[in-house]
Amino acid sequence: MTNPTLQLDFNLSTAEQIGGGGLQRADLEALAPVVAQAHQALTQGRREGRIAFMDLPGQTAAIDEAVALGRELGAQFENLVVLGIGGSSLGPKALYKALKHPFVSLLPASQRGGARLFFPDNSDPSTFAGLLEVLDLKRTAFAAITKSGGTAETWAQLLHVSSQLDATARQKQIVAVTDPKVGALRAVATKEGWRTLPVPPAVGGRFSVLTPVGLLPAAAAGIDVAALLKGAANMAKRCEATTLFENPAYMLASVLHWFHTQHARPIHVLMPYVDALRETGDWFVQLWGESLGKKKGREHVGPTPVRAVGATDQHSLLQLLMEGPQDKVVVFVTAETPREELTIPHGFSDQPDVAYLGGHRFSKLLNTEQYATSVALAANGRPSITIRLQKLDAFAMGELMMLWEVATAFSGPLYGINPYDQPGVEAGKRYTCGLLGRPGYEGAKAELEARPALKRDWLL
Repeated sequence: MTNPTLQLDFNLSTAEQIGGGGLQRADLEALAPVVAQAHQALTQGRREGRIAFMDLPGQTAAIDEAVALGRELGAQFENLVVLGIGGSSLGPKALYKALKHPFVSLLPASQRGGARLFFPDNSDPSTFAGLLEVLDLKRTAFAAITKSGGTAETWAQLLHVSSQLDATARQKQIVAVTDPKVGALRAVATKEGWRTLPVPPAVGGRFSVLTPVGLLPAAAAGIDVAALLKGAANMAKRCEATTLFENPAYMLASVLHWFHTQHARPIHVLMPYVDALRETGDWFVQLWGESLGKKKGREHVGPTPVRAVGATDQHSLLQLLMEGPQDKVVVFVTAETPREELTIPHGFSDQPDVAYLGGHRFSKLLNTEQYATSVALAANGRPSITIRLQKLDAFAMGELMMLWEVATAFSGPLYGINPYDQPGVEAGKRYTCGLLGRPGYEGAKAELEARPALKRDWLL
């Protein structure tokens, strides 16, 4: 195992630091039977092939195919538009924003290192029309990504794009990333002769960033995929440890679960002090919320994920975190060494409120603000966890994403739910399909029509 570049610090969640309601080692030691059961469920599912995301870094054939095609697209086209939503968009976007220049689209083509990536994500017509207006279609490839093959938002975008390209152009410019055998996108791609990549059936959409879903766009953009996978493999190996205090994902999941169930702290705030991880927060919100928010018999369980960014949200959300309801745990993420550095110039020495900044590095200011915020929360009896990266590179990003994926999978048994399904999401999809006339969904439409009529009294 390669030396990790990611460290978790739980100190400011302990009773010693935050007082009553804080964590003690005995609290986690008491979880040993539950941890053992959750570990058994995860390892058995992995052994049986039902839980495959931890083994993705070792699937060299699938990786090589996705990377080769991604690099080909990056060399042939100026732009790659990812037609996908949810896990088919959030994971690739998180990688792109974390690992590329913050304004890569404004750089000359010779300095970008690959294609520019765009993620329209939603089916808002203004956004999609606006994107296509500013792109040269002849210099743009499209990755249509949907595991099921029938995602309405993705198909709306794909049908529009297809109408703008002739058959020859579609074969060159459209790549379908979907189930290897079934689904509408697989059927159409096969019939039309589009190039395709498979999404492994045993990997759910929100766990799919290390499949062709994420690797094709990453390779097209020039991201170091080998380092990304090496970091993910390194974290997966660390997360095979059976002892709670040696397994970073188990520890993270258990501490958050303990605060939720034992101290009524169901809101988990991911707050990186790195701008490049802003979209990783969006990815976390889907992973944590869709996986763990479930109905369990008559009970409704699951934490509520919130994304914040420091130091920006010190000027918005922090007041709530500091003095609002005692129902939150904050997970900070820091990078010790930034990719770029600036030193604050000396100036206005006659102004004490300004002069003290001179000579300090920007990163020193940012990381000091994070530490000061975490200590201020602790002094007010509010727990936090800090994830420290030595630097934000592809290896560390692989570690970070695998950490949260394993923590999510491990949390499922802790909450007593299945972290891999999303029945609540499917209900809304059924109604949408029924209203739009999709065959087989007549019952969903009938359910809607049987609901009480809306009254004018409630319209203002």
